[in-house]
Amino acid sequence: MKFHHIALMLLGCIGAGHATEPVITTKATDGKTIFQAVCAQCHGTSGEGKIELKSPSIAGMPAWYVNTQFANLREGRRGHDAADPQSFMMAAIAKALQPEQIKAVVAHVEKMPIKVPMGKDREMANTNPQAGMQLFQERCMECHRYNASGEMTFGSPPLIGRQGWYLEEQLKKFKSGKRGAVKNDVNGAKMVQMTTLFIEDEQMLRDVVAYIMTLNPDPAATPEEQKKQIIEGSPFESAGR
Repeated sequence: MKFHHIALMLLGCIGAGHATEPVITTKATDGKTIFQAVCAQCHGTSGEGKIELKSPSIAGMPAWYVNTQFANLREGRRGHDAADPQSFMMAAIAKALQPEQIKAVVAHVEKMPIKVPMGKDREMANTNPQAGMQLFQERCMECHRYNASGEMTFGSPPLIGRQGWYLEEQLKKFKSGKRGAVKNDVNGAKMVQMTTLFIEDEQMLRDVVAYIMTLNPDPAATPEEQKKQIIEGSPFESAGR
């Protein structure tokens, strides 16, 4: 079954106020085929995400993190609320995929080249990245690392490669308790606590996201140059701006 058919069925369920699980008829066990049949309609053929669907870029996400999210979706720690249609849809798909299919598609996603945000995915109007840098260094860097590349030890995903609007939306969900507040979501609970205690308002939230955007490499750089820029961190910080 093509992903858009699944999406239409799920949207119908959301409107009706109840959920049924989709049946994914593909028998493929190789990650690339599964990705193109099931994931690409929302996440893009290269895993770049789509702003019109509010779907994040997932290209290059580490397997340990994607596996954790699949487990959260399958076990009800994410995607349990129909008022959050993107996560709700993902939960249904995660439950419909077979374990061996999840393993294969996760491995494929990890191998996909990271997609550097650009244009509307990167621009953050009316923000103060310098103020965001202070919050990031004080509250985010310990887990997500100085260059936002993530840290498996803390269960913290890479933030670079994700769209600004997506990061903003997720922080709002953590702050409101729409994400991370379900029992046994240990890492989610940390984010709920951080956003509740230390992000005072929407401006502060947007400022920290604006700073994270500066940690992304130059989209026009070569892959080798991009890797070097990620390691070095933000030119915004080093320039003292």
